Amino acid sequence: MDETQLRNFLMIGRCSSITEAADRLGIAQPSLSQQLLRLEDEVGAKLFDRTSRGVAMTDAGRMLQEHAGAILLSMSRAREEVQAAEHLPQGEVTIGLPATASLILGVPLLQAAMEKMPQVNLRLREGLSATLRRSLGEGRLDLAILYDTEGARYLSAKTVARETLLFVGPPGDFGDRDDLGIATEPVDPGLVKQRKLILPSLTHGLRKLIEGRLQIGHLHNAVRLELDSLTHTKTLVAGGFGYSLLPHAAIMHELARGELSAAHIAGVDLSRTVAIARNPTQAITRAAMEISDLAAQLLHQLIENGGWLAEAVDPS
Repeated sequence: MDETQLRNFLMIGRCSSITEAADRLGIAQPSLSQQLLRLEDEVGAKLFDRTSRGVAMTDAGRMLQEHAGAILLSMSRAREEVQAAEHLPQGEVTIGLPATASLILGVPLLQAAMEKMPQVNLRLREGLSATLRRSLGEGRLDLAILYDTEGARYLSAKTVARETLLFVGPPGDFGDRDDLGIATEPVDPGLVKQRKLILPSLTHGLRKLIEGRLQIGHLHNAVRLELDSLTHTKTLVAGGFGYSLLPHAAIMHELARGELSAAHIAGVDLSRTVAIARNPTQAITRAAMEISDLAAQLLHQLIENGGWLAEAVDPS
């Protein structure tokens, strides 16, 4: 049974006449009759009853008719997808990035996409993780980089890395530094409570992680300022107005220039997962899949090259 047999069978059914179907198909009537006989032999059932007016489809014929339409549609889609795979992806893809991820991934992703996928119009939206999650759910983003997606079960997410928060202070505050500008000795967790902190607001995912992992309850007494601005937080910390807890991606350039200092906190797991997420209720285009894979590759390259203090996770 092949595609031609199925198409010719459906034409006979529409015409209720082998002669008329042969005329429409542009083939000889005896040849079409022989095709029908071979098809009936293959399926082991009579597909048409011959009448004085032409042919009438049997119950078996109607059953095959239902399957034939689905088979031909599936074959057509398969052909289109295979043909599309031979060409570059195209279309529009919108990806959301939190501020810290945007610092390390934004420009490299845009540059790589322009080079590797010139027919893809990549749009980048920056925002808080909570805002990006909501935008994904509402269908306004194709993809988003998100942190700790375990609670967002309505999203489809592949974890690509795990990064750790650092205790961040003004320049020269934590002694000797390694090649990344991070103190060679970790600080005691008690030091965090003794310093005036500049942290995001209580609704921010980073604040929830800090309070939960340090297990010291709400930090109201230690918090000097609540800021949902990464830029202002770094400026104030560099000026000696307080301390903060931030991932390496957020401060890597300031550490390299000696504008901030940073240290690990001893005995505390302040890590969080980094994932590429999408809304599973939306069909994902080939272009979006390619951008997702490209983003994961770039993040892993940053880790391998020592440009980002994080642990790579195989998304498969």
